[in-house]
Amino acid sequence: MKEMLKDLFALFFCLTFVYFLVGCEKKTTIKLPPDKIPSSKRITPLNIMVSDLKVSKNKIVFTAYVDDNNEIFTMDFDGTGLKRLTFNDTNDYTPSLSPDGSKIVYISFIRYGQTNDEIFLMNPDGRNQIRLTQNSSSEGSPSFSPDGKKIIFESSKGGNSQIYIMDINGKNERQLTQNAMENCYASFSPDGKSIVFAAFTPSPMGVRSDIYTMDSDGKNQRRLTDDGSINTHPSFSPDGKMIVFSSNRDGNSEIYLMYADGKNQTRLTNNNFLDASPAFLPDGHHIVFITQKSMTEKLGIHIMDLLNP
Repeated sequence: MKEMLKDLFALFFCLTFVYFLVGCEKKTTIKLPPDKIPSSKRITPLNIMVSDLKVSKNKIVFTAYVDDNNEIFTMDFDGTGLKRLTFNDTNDYTPSLSPDGSKIVYISFIRYGQTNDEIFLMNPDGRNQIRLTQNSSSEGSPSFSPDGKKIIFESSKGGNSQIYIMDINGKNERQLTQNAMENCYASFSPDGKSIVFAAFTPSPMGVRSDIYTMDSDGKNQRRLTDDGSINTHPSFSPDGKMIVFSSNRDGNSEIYLMYADGKNQTRLTNNNFLDASPAFLPDGHHIVFITQKSMTEKLGIHIMDLLNP
């Protein structure tokens, strides 16, 4: 009996300790504004130039300029496991991994006789490349829904760029936005109920863009930024409470963070060069983005930690 009680006590202690750790982790929150500008470090090799990125549950998928054109790569969150997926004699770019990691959707230009950007699907090892769209217009920035059954993207088939959605096999295409703006860079909230995107319009300075959200059916569009600058490349945090984006409101493109309702817009970088295409990692406090630290350095992926700036 004593031995049984000792075993039960040990089990109770272990479960209590695990519960304590989980509870502590749940209470971890990002404070806006942070106490200081977070530092960052490069996680891609210096010899490749990166132009865009997306994050899944366990990988970063991105475009890099190699062999005189754009190709698609994946890597782990710490920069290891770098793998090139496409070896085509044309441009492949703006990839996005499905939530379960089984598929990658991306854009390819001038393949199989087409002369515009079209959406393709492939396995995570680069095999079984399948064309999903057959349009005379150009498509861009495809991204999966949280359940992996839908693909959201932009298309100029109506004249200006609008947001569309379709099944993962390219069927049942529907238009979500219908306005005079150039709508682009759309992605879902983690619960699939909302979509965030950027919309470009003419301005006295030439052009501006703002961040918008809308319901997953295109209704209830709401503008979150309104400062006359270029605000773009938005994406939700893993808990859906925040949106990270890039903006040139302070002179050059920097990374910003705000709550999902547009409040507390906070600058996260302070760099004399381009900072763009930010995305949260699944832990909710690391952000990866594209930047360079000097004129001689090629654009690469950097990582920052909001909890340890």
